[in-house]
Formats: sequence, C-alpha cells, structure tokens
Amino acid sequence: MTTSQTTYRAAVVRKFGPPDVIRIENLPVGEPPAPGVVRVAVRIGGLNPVDARIRSGAFGGAVPHVPGTEFAGTVVAVGAGVGDYTVGDDVIGFGTPGADAELVDTDPGRLVHKPAALDWAVAGGLSGVGQSAVTAIEATDARAGDVVVVHGAAGGVGTVLTQLLVADGVTVVGTAGESNQDHLRDLGATPVVYGDGLADRIREAVPGRVTVSIDLAGTGEAGDVATAVRRSGGRAVTLVPETATSHGVPLVRVQRSPERLDRLVHAVVDGALRLPVRTVPFTDIVAAHRLLDAKHSRGKLVLDLSGNPFL
Repeated sequence: MTTSQTTYRAAVVRKFGPPDVIRIENLPVGEPPAPGVVRVAVRIGGLNPVDARIRSGAFGGAVPHVPGTEFAGTVVAVGAGVGDYTVGDDVIGFGTPGADAELVDTDPGRLVHKPAALDWAVAGGLSGVGQSAVTAIEATDARAGDVVVVHGAAGGVGTVLTQLLVADGVTVVGTAGESNQDHLRDLGATPVVYGDGLADRIREAVPGRVTVSIDLAGTGEAGDVATAVRRSGGRAVTLVPETATSHGVPLVRVQRSPERLDRLVHAVVDGALRLPVRTVPFTDIVAAHRLLDAKHSRGKLVLDLSGNPFL
C-alpha cells in the first residue's frame, strides 16, 4: 500500500431514503487482503440507476452499506494465490459492492486490465452500461434488418446500446427528451421525443414494422409500445422492474463477465465505441444521486476520486 493511513473514505448509507442519507465517512483499512482477494485504490467510481434504487430501499437489502459496484483504479495489495494482478496494475472492476470508496476489495475474476490508452473516466463508467447493452442485444437477438426502438436511448446504457446496434446494421429509433435529439442523431439513431403519443411518433419516424423494443426508461408509454411490438410478433425486453410488473415485459438480468468487458474496452480504445462521461467529485456524491433520481442525464455519470491518497 502506498500510504500509512489507517482509514479510508467511503460513501455510507445508514438508512434508506433520498440522496441526502449518503454520508462520506472514514472507515478502518483493516487487515491485508485475504487469499484470493485484490485490493484496489479507486480513481473513478461508476454510478448507475440501480445504485439509487438500492439507496432508496426500493430493492430491499440491508443498511448500512457502501453503494457502487463498478470502478477503475490501481491495485495496492493482493492476497495469497492471486496470479493475474500485481501491485501497481491499473484495473477496471465490476460487480463489486462497496465501490464508492477510496479502497475496495474484490475477486480477481471481476477485474480486467485497463489499457493505458483508455481514459480513466470512461474506464470507470463503461462496465455497467456496456454489459447491460450487450445483454439486451443478446436477449433480443437484434441483428441487421431489425427495427429496434430503444426507450431512454440518451442515457449511459442507451448510448452504448445504440452504437452497438447501428454498427451491426440495425435501424434504431431512440426515445429521449428534446435536449438529447441531436445526441441520438450523432449516434446514428432516428430520434423521437418520449411522452404521450409516442407510438404515433414512432410510426411517423419509421413507417415499417418495429421488430424489437428495448426499455431502459420504465415509462408507461414504453411498456405500451413493448406490448404492441410483442402482439405483432416482435420481441421486447426491459431492464426496468416496474415495466416488467406493469406490462408483463420480460425482465433482463444483466450478464457480466471479464470477456464481455474486455471486448467493450478494446472497442473504445479502437475508436469503434464512445461513451460521453460526466464527472462529479466524490464529495458531491449526494448531488450525483439527485441526478440519478432525475433520470435525465446524457451518457454516463462517474465519481472522481483522483485525489485518493492511496493512489
């Protein structure tokens, strides 16, 4: 470890509720990593809508807890038996609870090496949105010739999903607010404004039959479109539990693996995929969660912990 500090800062939720329940606290560093465990000093923490749902109590669980499940940082200690990572390696992590902190312990199977050419902010934010997008494509078997409606296409998952679909020759209709219509055009989608009358606007945008609906928004009109697509013989999935409950749309559980993430990482490095990132200081995590609750952010939100004394 690069410092003799005995405590590290972490975001802590001690009771469920609105963003203001989050507090940054000093926690004890504790013992060196156990066998098979890697300790990482976090430089960037990824923020996802599920973090806000867990914080609010909507997903159950227990308190206290440290939010966050994805990050990018540098290995500062390894337990016995870890062969793939050594102190000083830059890494990207996923599926690891407690990542909104200066230090996080994780299984090496939830890490990939970070290429030097990959921007740190993108590295910290790519895993969740990227693997969600890949899972949605796998679940619908969307391919060239399909017409796919992506509900909530301007967010982090939608931004990656739209690019992957367009690259595969898929016609994409993306729903978003007025301010994000140009963003969707830049990604190669046909944009439409969400809200009442959505089905009519989709028909005007693409006169042909919609074959796939992918819901990232959780709105009533997204559920209605998904239901209509399924009735016409198309495929529909949602990543939002409320839509699954209200409209019976199949709920997709995100599948994560180092192999999936590594492919996404190299797509970014090669220039085939881009992820707009909005960086928020770690000390402003409450404000960041307000943005998550508002559900209007473009691209991906991440926390900046670059002042981390363990780096």
